[in-house]
Amino acid sequence: MPPDAEVRSGSSRPLNPNLPNGASVLRRGLLIWGLGHIAIGDRRGWLLMAVQPLVIVGLLMVAVQLIDGTRWVIVFPPLAAILAFWVAQAIHAYRKAVELGAKPGGELQAALFLPVAVGVLTLFWLIGGRHGSPTATLEAYAVAFLTGKPEAAAHLYVTPPAADAVAANWAAQSDYLAERVGVLALQYGPTSGLDPEQPYDNLRFGEPTPAGPGRQTVEIDIVRSQRVEDTILGIVPTATQENVVVEPVGLITLALIDEPPAEWLPFGKLSSQAWRIEDVTIGPN
Repeated sequence: MPPDAEVRSGSSRPLNPNLPNGASVLRRGLLIWGLGHIAIGDRRGWLLMAVQPLVIVGLLMVAVQLIDGTRWVIVFPPLAAILAFWVAQAIHAYRKAVELGAKPGGELQAALFLPVAVGVLTLFWLIGGRHGSPTATLEAYAVAFLTGKPEAAAHLYVTPPAADAVAANWAAQSDYLAERVGVLALQYGPTSGLDPEQPYDNLRFGEPTPAGPGRQTVEIDIVRSQRVEDTILGIVPTATQENVVVEPVGLITLALIDEPPAEWLPFGKLSSQAWRIEDVTIGPN
């Protein structure tokens, strides 16, 4: 062995000065598929580098078509598999480099990739299936309604109306709700929690109920607070507040429709379905 050769701890194999250190190989592999392999002269790295954009673009094409609809969960397993393979090929390059005589170290970089992977999966889980169930679509509409965003609500309809038409309907519905809540507030008194200045606070959206093939309805009710007195062990008196339905005030109808694939996709078009709003009625029957 040359006198200036380095020897790894716990091994008689000398370090190879012509190889980058293991930390560098691992870092390159975590950045781009196959880059770590190429750094140690493994020609398989060129194949990995060529495959990576194809895999990512393919996943994106599938995700764009399915992420909002009922089949959004299909995208989750391949996304998790890609992230797992990302780490695996980088670790493989690192181990191969160490076997060939590269200086070990930097393994913590692989652990630092974990928060990135978890963040990507969490983000996908949060934004996936925005219209994949009646509840998800209803929640999106309720948020738009309560925050006064007619543009966002218009896109939730089977046939999207103009944002101005949605805003006009909301204005009429708000006037009706304020009137009804005001009348009910006089009837049930100040302890009812009914406030005509904030009528939305007195609304409750019910659970979706099947109304035929591919259709569901959701009732909108006006609720009030009611004091309920009870006792603990029949001795200690207690009192709680619960919401009580005063009257039904509206109905939302949702329909499951086919979602056409994006026209700009050159190939690989997939069918998808999503829940959209068919009709919203608030007011007297």
